[in-house]
Amino acid sequence: MWSYVNCVFVSPGAPTGSSAPADGQYSRVPTVNSVSRPGSQDSTSRQRYADDDDSEYSDDEGPLTTEQVRRAELVYSITVRENGQPRFCLKCNGPKPDRAHHCSVCRACVLKMDHHCPWLNNCVGFRTQKAFILFLFYSCCYSSLVFATSLVFFLRDMAKLDDGADISLSLIFLLIVSCSFSFPLLVFGGYHVYLLLTNTTTIESYEKNNYRVAAGNRGSEKYVNLFDMGPRRNFVQVFGPSWFMWLVPRNTAIGDGVRFPINSEGYSELYRQNID
Repeated sequence: MWSYVNCVFVSPGAPTGSSAPADGQYSRVPTVNSVSRPGSQDSTSRQRYADDDDSEYSDDEGPLTTEQVRRAELVYSITVRENGQPRFCLKCNGPKPDRAHHCSVCRACVLKMDHHCPWLNNCVGFRTQKAFILFLFYSCCYSSLVFATSLVFFLRDMAKLDDGADISLSLIFLLIVSCSFSFPLLVFGGYHVYLLLTNTTTIESYEKNNYRVAAGNRGSEKYVNLFDMGPRRNFVQVFGPSWFMWLVPRNTAIGDGVRFPINSEGYSELYRQNID
């Protein structure tokens, strides 16, 4: 229950506003009030999680102005747009840190956005990723325990059918419901553990990052996940270094959600590709 409450009511983290990291350099970036564009639609008619009106997670809405580029350059970022320009959100009218995306449901940019969960009515992001994974873990454990327990009683009653015993309909119902929850949760939870250990978000799993390489803002043709620091370090980034807090649904993530450790070997490989 604590994990669920944290997922629903805790902000996943935003680059600007009251939930912006107080000690992060992004808080020093000047913000400008968003200006509505002609022909823009209400968020309910746009695609969910969309960064623009054309594709769900694209950063490109045409070339940026000189002022927007200048403001975007105030924030250190290793990722860029597909056209090589700095990442900038035209809806929030502000630069995007690495791994941040604009959620059209929450109508705000979210730090290290994983996805918007309709069951939670909130985004899974930098501050809520740990609570979300723990929520899946505890839900999977509970439903699996109920399934295993009801299966034992079901098999026991099946063995007594020859003696005239009946099988309770409520037991059959409980067995079916617990089975229908435990196996999907096991698969879904396993997938998010895989994303955790590879330091990948759901968005990044199907939309690859474009990295700032060498002195230019060019992307690389060969994809390398520069945020992957190895399974152990990836786990500690989200769950924290203190093992006794790993099962507690409190945000113990390392960092501020704006800057992330970079795999130096992967960056060197991209650098060599870019200068060849």
